[in-house]
Amino acid sequence: MTLLLMWTTYAVFGVIVYSAVFLWAVRTRQFSSEERARSLPLECPEEALEAAPAAGAGWRVMAVPTALLLLAGMVIGGLLVCVYMR
Repeated sequence: MTLLLMWTTYAVFGVIVYSAVFLWAVRTRQFSSEERARSLPLECPEEALEAAPAAGAGWRVMAVPTALLLLAGMVIGGLLVCVYMR
């Protein structure tokens, strides 16, 4: 029963986290430039470097998903400790 509860909690939490990440991607229009993404493998590396943002500008974009991942790990770890210490 404990194993079933643990995996059910893990699955529900995963669905919530991945739904939040998907909604974040839709709200920030991550999927809006499909035509550009389709031609990226065919671009010359020099053109790709010119179109890249300035160095260090993207750390804020990765801060939110990284923080969510850390929070999810802490919550799952806490749940596992609670379940196994029973």
